[in-house]
Amino acid sequence: MKKISVKILDELNKLKSIKKIRKIIQILRDPVDGCPWDLKQNYKTLAPYSIEEAYELVNAIERNNISEIKNELGDLLLQIVLLSQVASEKKHFDFDDVAEEISKKMIRRHPQIFDHSYDKDDLPNESWERIKNIEKSHEINEEFHALDKIEANIPAILRSIKIQKKASSLNFDWDNYIQVMRKVDEELNELKEAINNNYKHNIEEELGDLLFSLIGLSRHLELDPEQTLRKANNKFITVGFNMSDTGEKFGIIIRNNIAEIVDYVPENAEIIVTVETSTWKGIIVGITDAKSAIASGKLSVSGNYLKFIQFSTMFEKD
Repeated sequence: MKKISVKILDELNKLKSIKKIRKIIQILRDPVDGCPWDLKQNYKTLAPYSIEEAYELVNAIERNNISEIKNELGDLLLQIVLLSQVASEKKHFDFDDVAEEISKKMIRRHPQIFDHSYDKDDLPNESWERIKNIEKSHEINEEFHALDKIEANIPAILRSIKIQKKASSLNFDWDNYIQVMRKVDEELNELKEAINNNYKHNIEEELGDLLFSLIGLSRHLELDPEQTLRKANNKFITVGFNMSDTGEKFGIIIRNNIAEIVDYVPENAEIIVTVETSTWKGIIVGITDAKSAIASGKLSVSGNYLKFIQFSTMFEKD
């Protein structure tokens, strides 16, 4: 590893945009003078970074941080360029091949715009999977094995979505969200039965079926389950259990020893939640007697603090 010459640096600085980053990666991957870390990278070692950068991009988008969106797009692009350079060195393909391939695919998948001979009255989202199936149907019975071809090592929610979309393209799907809601109710009842009977194996299976059905419901409601869950996570974190009393109180319901937040609390809100007694100020919905709640193991008192067992969160005595 050594510094590049002034001449090469000057030439590099004259390049713009994608040409510049591609040249940078080529320099870093130089087998003699390149960076040891970059030279060690291959398809497998770079795979986790690609996933990490994609999630960081999603996080920036969710927070609507334009500056970070730009930066994270750059980080993701870096992974594409680096992987393409690795491929080029192995004489598999290069970045130009990647760009050309996706360009061809986008043209094929949007015949309504690019194909003057296309006369079907449909939309790209309707034709995408159909065209994709035609492209991949090299065998008569391939579609019967289509679900087996979905990547097994992608996140479970994403794989579930892809499985359901593929099944839908093969005409195996619910007709509307009402049917899916009935399926959710059915799976929930089966889970309750398994729990009541303490069937350990069945509990896991039925919970999985319920989650799968909920993902199907989100799909029919045109909601992304990953984004929906991320928003719920962020909402929970945003609530934050601070100990300052602003006069506003936000309800807590405790069902089966599990505390659930009732109201959405604005970002940075300072709250205090206590028990409905003369000793503890405020209201926890669903508990009318603090002593009974403590006796049942839902709450515990230690000195001047009230503790929610499930949260391991304490509130100072007023």
